[in-house]
Amino acid sequence: MSLVTAFLAGTAAPAAAPRSARPSAGFFGVGGGCALSVECSSRPQKKGTKHHMKTRPKKTQQWDIKRRPTQYPPLPALPEDWTLVSAGETEDAAPEDEETAPAAAVEVEVVAAPAAAD
Repeated sequence: MSLVTAFLAGTAAPAAAPRSARPSAGFFGVGGGCALSVECSSRPQKKGTKHHMKTRPKKTQQWDIKRRPTQYPPLPALPEDWTLVSAGETEDAAPEDEETAPAAAVEVEVVAAPAAAD
């Protein structure tokens, strides 16, 4: 009889079973105890970066180990009509001098559309 049943029946609670010296390993009360057991894989897998570092292609040939990156000649200078824009600026930024400002390539004029006759 459980404690709740005994309470509802109005009788005394049943005597508790004697505890053993060695608790049983169970999960959430299953098997007697409330101890958690940890299950570990017999062959755990490496995850993320650890796996990629272990399985990456490795240089084994001596000529490949000593090989260095290719050294390319420096790039030629930019043409004079090109402008190098830094990362923080935009191309539409207003120039400091009005004299050095480039002329507008296209002028746009806004004209009202004629009224439609219904």
